[in-house]
Amino acid sequence: MSPKSLIVFACGIVLIAAGFYSLAAGSLTLAPILLVAGYCVVIPMGIMMGGGERGRSAPAADETRANSSAG
Repeated sequence: MSPKSLIVFACGIVLIAAGFYSLAAGSLTLAPILLVAGYCVVIPMGIMMGGGERGRSAPAADETRANSSAG
């Protein structure tokens, strides 16, 4: 994972922690907004940012294998 994706992932964890803290304090408006933003937006964005680097090298290996068997 790149440092940028780790920062985004950490921000998602902070949002989730703030959401649970807000929920424990009794906020029924801010807590769900923070939790949904953390779980459904920021954490997946951090995962997708980190997974892109690994996904680029795998198709190249498949293309090499496909080209070698065609000849």
